[in-house]
Amino acid sequence: MTEPDRHHGRVLRTYWLLALGVVAVSLLGLLAGSVAVDLADIWHMVEVRLGIADDERLTDSVLWAIRLPRVLAGLVAGAGLGVAGVALQGSFRNRMADPHLVGVAPAAGLGAVAGIALTPAGGTPLIMMLMAGAGGIALALLMRRIAENVPESGQLILVGIALGFALLALLGAIVLAWDSPRVPTFRFWVFGGLSGVTWSTLGAAVPLVVLGGAGVFSVGRSLDVLALGEDEARHLGVDVSRLRLVTLSSVGLMVGGAVGLAGVIGFVGLVVPMVIRGWVGPAHRRLAVLSALGGAIALAGLDVVARTVAAPVEIPVGLITAIGGAPVLVWFLLRRPRW
Repeated sequence: MTEPDRHHGRVLRTYWLLALGVVAVSLLGLLAGSVAVDLADIWHMVEVRLGIADDERLTDSVLWAIRLPRVLAGLVAGAGLGVAGVALQGSFRNRMADPHLVGVAPAAGLGAVAGIALTPAGGTPLIMMLMAGAGGIALALLMRRIAENVPESGQLILVGIALGFALLALLGAIVLAWDSPRVPTFRFWVFGGLSGVTWSTLGAAVPLVVLGGAGVFSVGRSLDVLALGEDEARHLGVDVSRLRLVTLSSVGLMVGGAVGLAGVIGFVGLVVPMVIRGWVGPAHRRLAVLSALGGAIALAGLDVVARTVAAPVEIPVGLITAIGGAPVLVWFLLRRPRW
C-alpha cells in the first residue's frame, strides 16, 4: 500500500471514529445527571414528541427541556470553536491562534451583553446572538489590522491576550454593576457553562455557527494557498484581503454563537485543530470538518464531566477545558517548538 493510500485510510477512519464519538458523547450527555435515565426513557421521550405515546413522564420533561438542548448546545458550540480555531490559525498563519487567545471570544461576550440590553424582556435571544457575532467580527478584523504591524506571531498572541483580559474585565464590571436577572452571571461569561441553555437560545445560535462554518469551508482551498505565504498566494490568484475578510467574519459569527450559548471558553479552538492537524495534515477543508466533530466531542464530553465529577456541585466547563487543554498545549509546544 502506497503512502497516499495509507493517509487516505487514516483520514477515513478518523471521520468514522469522530462521528461515532459524537453519537456516544450525545448519549452519555442524555444519560448522565441527577435524575436516573436509561435508553428506554430516551426512546419513550422520542415517542411522546412524535405523538406515538401520550403517557408523559418526569424523565420526558427532564430530557426534552434540560438535557437535550444542553447536549446539542455543547455540540454546536464545540463545533463552532473548533472550526473557528482552524480559520484563525489559517488566516493569521499562526498555529497558536485561538478565539480566546486573540480576544475574539471576550469581544463576543461584550457584544452579547449589549444585545441583551437591546432585547425587550421576554424577547427572542436572536438580537443577543447577532450582537455577539458583531462583537466577535469587530475584534477579529481589528486583530487583522494589528497583525499587519506586528512582526512576530508571538507578539500577536500577546496583544490578543491583553485585549482579551481588558474586554473580560469590562464585561465583568458591566455584569456586576447591572445586577439584573436577565443577564447571565459573571461566572458564566468568564468560566462558561451550558446549564442555562434553552431551545430559543439554541435556535438563535445555530444559524450563526452554520453560516460561519460554511464561510470557512468555502475558502478552505484558498487558506491552503495562503499557507505558502501572502506573496505566493497573490501570485496564484488569491485575493488575500477578501479571503481574510470572509474568514474572520465567519469566525466572528461562529464564536458569537458559541459564546451566546456557553460563555467564554478557551482551548477548544486551539487544542482540537492542533491534535487533528498532526494526525491528518493541514488541508483546511478537511481540517475544518474534522475539527467541528472533534470540538463537538470535546465540549459536550467535558460538560458531562463538569456536571458529574463533583455532583451535585457543577464545575464551570471552562475550568475543565483549561485543566485539560493547558497540559496538551504545553506538550505540543515542547514536542514541536517551531509551531
